[in-house]
Amino acid sequence: MKIPLLTYLHSAKMTYLNNAVVLRTQHNRITTVFILDTGSPKTVIGYFDASRLQIPLNSSENETISIGGRKFWGRIFQKLKFVFKNEEGERVVEEMPVYVIKPTSPKELDEANKFPTIIGTDFLKLKKYKLYCDIANDDAYLEK
Repeated sequence: MKIPLLTYLHSAKMTYLNNAVVLRTQHNRITTVFILDTGSPKTVIGYFDASRLQIPLNSSENETISIGGRKFWGRIFQKLKFVFKNEEGERVVEEMPVYVIKPTSPKELDEANKFPTIIGTDFLKLKKYKLYCDIANDDAYLEK
């Protein structure tokens, strides 16, 4: 079973591994784009996506999350479902705890809104995915 990845994100100068995904909580679901970041040890839901999912951010259990050289407050959201489409068009559902960015100032809010949802190496390890990547030939996918 392969989940295809695209090797660009609206820019010929930068290369990303990304694709569309449906994110589901117990009460909501949205379609968004994720970026697979092998340099990130944590899967992080962007603030904009968390707001659309109505994930509560009023927890006192915060910790520091570093993204792109910036530090934000974040919290763990225990049950987020990722719904991918494999190469046959079938749904693949994975559930795991994720980190949610929590801006603490108006300046941070503006920056946090710009961060996409990032799938980190914790997702690959926990869900036992292999990453195949041949950027020169525009071929990349996740495989179990």
